[in-house]
Amino acid sequence: MNRRTFLQSSLNAALIGPLVASDVLAQTPPAGRGRGAAPAPAPAPAQASPAPRALILDANSRSLQWLRSADEVAKATTEIVCGGVCLNVGPYPAHIDAAKVAQELPAFVKVLRAHGLRVTQIKGPAIHDVTEPNADAIIGAAAQAGITHYSLGGYKYDLKKPLAPQLDAIKLRLAKFVLLNQRHKIKLIYDTPTGADAVGATVLDLLPIMKAFDPRYIGFHWDTGNMALHGDGMWETLMRHAGPYVAAVGWRDRGWVQDLGLLGEGGPYTGPVPRVEPLVTQPDGSAIPGTPGAAGAAGGGRAGGGGGRAGGGGGRGGAGAAGGGRAAAAASPDDAPAPAARGGRGPAGGPANSAGAGSIDANNPLYRSLDGEMPKRPIGGKNAKGGGWSAPSVAMGTGVVHIPHVATVLAEIKFNGPSELQSEYPGIGGAETGADKITLPRQFVLGLLKRDVITIRKSFEMASSGLTI
Repeated sequence: MNRRTFLQSSLNAALIGPLVASDVLAQTPPAGRGRGAAPAPAPAPAQASPAPRALILDANSRSLQWLRSADEVAKATTEIVCGGVCLNVGPYPAHIDAAKVAQELPAFVKVLRAHGLRVTQIKGPAIHDVTEPNADAIIGAAAQAGITHYSLGGYKYDLKKPLAPQLDAIKLRLAKFVLLNQRHKIKLIYDTPTGADAVGATVLDLLPIMKAFDPRYIGFHWDTGNMALHGDGMWETLMRHAGPYVAAVGWRDRGWVQDLGLLGEGGPYTGPVPRVEPLVTQPDGSAIPGTPGAAGAAGGGRAGGGGGRAGGGGGRGGAGAAGGGRAAAAASPDDAPAPAARGGRGPAGGPANSAGAGSIDANNPLYRSLDGEMPKRPIGGKNAKGGGWSAPSVAMGTGVVHIPHVATVLAEIKFNGPSELQSEYPGIGGAETGADKITLPRQFVLGLLKRDVITIRKSFEMASSGLTI
């Protein structure tokens, strides 16, 4: 092949080669089509959602102090479907005597754990400084028994003194607890109480102090009921501020009620009730049916035989022959006896009513009546003073605590501490006050506690927050 033929062949290959290749590619079926085609790549597997993170709800042993042995407490805890126990340390009827904590706590905890229950927190007596009796012993014994969280009450403000210096002093005390906690690898959890003089009730007073320390050794014990009393959902703002310093949660619910001081006159209107006898004001301000008081010598008041508008005595409400005043029988027992004939509009002697001696309204002319028709004074003196509002503990789910939303916020702040049930509302047969005997059947008491547990658990499911309990 000469040089000219070689160059011509090379040029033809360069021009025709790409055309042939493109034609072949055009006739080749895409992947996944036609016979013998390579299978299409499998789609990427869907990413599985993370498994819910489980919290453990502890029974508060204070509600079970009518059961004395660890085995009995363990059995009851299992019946109310709690997974752990928060033990109380203190004077009887607490299960653990603070003076014998080194001996009693490990033994009690061992039995509870043998029943498959978790024990990671205790509630101790009110101790405000590490130098107080039993402080070091309680903290040391708790750490030795595998307890990770403990609470020892709280502090009070003296509201008649500046608050900032008091917080400075509290910071020094807490610093000593933190040093002790570092040695024992344990955490102090500070209750969020209620009341104007309660340190930590607003969270924001104590939070800057806590932030000076490692959250591994100090934090808040968040009382859901107490914190829900902060109006208009402010509890959420406070919880998010506290963040990693929310170390434990106490589940309690509260409900607003109002007492206007009108005894027997609260609740929905049930319709008119026929009056059978006059009401008589009692020394405590209440009113009960009573017998009308005797009139004067010839009748007193408007219905008197010789007084009133139709009487023959003097004045509008004369008593006797020459009556005395409109409220003839409405004077205080402290007043001097009126003379038989007395003109004008003044009192004519006798109490405000037939049982009026010592009445809180005996000397109040606005509330005088012949026989106590006016019951306890309106609003009981509570008007312009808060209107008699209070927020007692109630069964979980029946008060102001939005449990599903609390669960959501706990998940978002990555809470992973212990929780316990704080059922302290009336009607649990004494269990609500930590009594050593109950006045209701065992199953009834445990049933109420179990209802609270199930309410909390179902509320977590409703929240779908990634947390279970």
